[in-house]
Order: sequence, then C-alpha cells, then structure tokens
Amino acid sequence: MFATPSEPSEDGPDDAEAETVSGVTIYRDPSTDLSNADSATEFVPDSNTELLSVLDGMETPVTVDEVADELIHPARPSVETWAAVHEQLHQYRLPELDATGHVEFDAEQGIVERRTVRSDAANRNGSNGLGLRRLVRLAGLTALVTSGLAVALLAVVLLV
Repeated sequence: MFATPSEPSEDGPDDAEAETVSGVTIYRDPSTDLSNADSATEFVPDSNTELLSVLDGMETPVTVDEVADELIHPARPSVETWAAVHEQLHQYRLPELDATGHVEFDAEQGIVERRTVRSDAANRNGSNGLGLRRLVRLAGLTALVTSGLAVALLAVVLLV
C-alpha cells in the first residue's frame, strides 16, 4: 500500500477531516476510533539499532512508504494503522536517524538512504575515517618495519 501525493480535491468524503502532511492528503472520518494509531507501536521497532537493521535489509534509497510496508509485512492492518506507522517514521524516527548521521532522509521527497556501515563506525568513533594524524603514524610505522626487514635481509645475505 502506498500513499500518493495529491492535491486537495472536492471529491473527498463530505464528513471527513482532511490533513495534509508533506503533500499527502489523508482523509479521516472524525468518528473513526484512533486507537489503531496506538497499535502502530507494535510495528515500529523500539530502538534505532532495530530500525537500522531493517533498513540494512533493504536496497536503499527507499521511500517512507516502502519502509512502512517492510515493517508491517506480512500483517495487513487497517489503513489508519499503516498511516500511523508512516507518520511515526516520517515525523520522528527517520529525522532522528538523519540527525545522528545513520541515514540521509529527505523529508520533502520522503526518501531514505542508508549510510554505509563504515561511515557509521566513523561516526561512533567521532571521526570521519582514519584522520591525517593516524595515517601519518601508520605510514611511519610501515616504513620503520619495512626498513627493519631490509636491514635484517641484508645482514642475512652478507653472512651467507
């Protein structure tokens, strides 16, 4: 099930309330029991690690719709529950993951792209990779080991 951006139209239900979020108009009957929205919590993982694991299993970039479908599958909840899962992802969880650097989330387009595991490790270490200082130390250590091996090899050749 995919939400499709639409312009507000006059052919929507007469007694429904219309709510537009990021270009998606959702019509909801005011008498509808919104307790289904609470059941969305059973589909959205509690931790960021679990949600990232779901995203790792998907080929990104993906839409928020596709993430919602993946979280809900194989269950077939009501449209209201699906919309509540979608809203929770779009409004809270994906922006949070974007802010921590784990994903790139374009809220306007509803597109999520998972950053690589390597960049996640760099973010956890507080750097964007090895860093210049660490690379210089690594190069110096490599040169020292290489020159030490060369001296040892020369000594063996001279002694034989």
